[in-house]
Formats: sequence, structure tokens, C-alpha cells
Amino acid sequence: MKTTTLLIASLFATATLALAEGIPVDHTTGKVTVPHTIISLTAEQVEETLALGTLTLTSEQEQTVHAKSPQCPKRFNNVLPVTMRDCCCNVQGPYVIALSRDRVAVLHAGDLSAETLRPELFKEYITELRVNQRGEFYVAGQLIPFATLLEAMAAGPINPKRNSDGKLVQKSPEKGSDTDWECYMYVEMPMGAKPTDAVYESSFRKLAAIAEKIGLEHHLFDQDDTETDS
Repeated sequence: MKTTTLLIASLFATATLALAEGIPVDHTTGKVTVPHTIISLTAEQVEETLALGTLTLTSEQEQTVHAKSPQCPKRFNNVLPVTMRDCCCNVQGPYVIALSRDRVAVLHAGDLSAETLRPELFKEYITELRVNQRGEFYVAGQLIPFATLLEAMAAGPINPKRNSDGKLVQKSPEKGSDTDWECYMYVEMPMGAKPTDAVYESSFRKLAAIAEKIGLEHHLFDQDDTETDS
């Protein structure tokens, strides 16, 4: 499948949710105790929760949830039962609470700050940032305000490590070695889009300028904006 991809040095990896406490439910009343939106699942979504343990919102559901919580992702990695009493320490990624077989509570996401985003931005040596046709940026399905993204990126990693060329590097657990790797990120655009399109160019140039300032290699504007296969 051919997509337009752009390389930029280390932004951030898939956001991880690791809560030390259990799910926010009053186990006496069975009520969810934090702001949330309850949605009814389609037959296909019920099948997804049973077969994969994940949930992908429909466009209509996403609009409903985003009306109250614009930062909520479209896809949730986990569906946790309302009866769960264990801690969520090992839950990776966002979750919803299953109230019944076909009803879930989607927890409202808090507003992201640059300081909250910063550790995730430089957490891994490679990740993927997506941008939609409106020029909005997403991480792990979560909409990121562009000003917040720029501020977090400009701050750089908390404990930066650089190679002899001054580029940020990290070790990669998935590579199975202690070698330092230059940190890269794929920025995936809608098929057929170009970085020089009016909806993207200004934002991409700002990202490129910050990347250069903090020592991040990038290819946002190569000579001929070459498309690559992935």
C-alpha cells in the first residue's frame, strides 16, 4: 500500500496509561465516578470487544464523545469490565469500561499540557504521528493541539543523549542491543497529500525549525518531497 510518509527525528511513542489504582467505579453502586459518556455498541463492536478486547468508535459515536472531550481517542486498546477490582498498573493504552455486553463508558480525557506530553514525545526511538486532511495531529488516535505539540517538542527530552554529530539518540529494546540509535518518527499523511499543501506547509515548517534547533534530523521538506512505500 502506497502512502505519503515523512521522517522527522524522535517525537513520541504510543501513549501508555498505567494507573496505580483500580478503575474509577463505585463498587457499591456500580456507577462510574469520573466524567464519561455512555455509548451503545453495534453488533460489529460487540464482536470486536469479544474477539480482540478493543473498541473502535463509529464516526457518530466519536462526534458524540468529542463534543464533551475532544482529546478522547477513536480506538481503545482495552475493554475493562465494570466489576474489575484489580489495579490498572499493567493496562497499556486507553481503555473503556464495559457496563454490559453492549454498553460502555468512555472516560473523558483531560487536557494535555506540554509537560504531560513531553515524556511521551521522546519516550521511544521511533513512533508514528498522523495528520488528517484538516492538518490536525494525532498520537495513538488522540488529537494533540498543535501549540501543545510545538511546546513539548521545543523542550526536548528530559535527559537528552546525543551522538558525536549532536543528534539525539536512544537505545532500542526491540533491537536487542545496547547500540544507540538515532531517533526517528514517521509522520503519515493522507494518501495523495504533500507536505507543501497549504493545509500542512506552515505547521510542518514550524516542526522542522524546532527539530533543527534541538538537534533532530528531519526530512519534512526533501528536494522533491519523494513518496515512499510502506
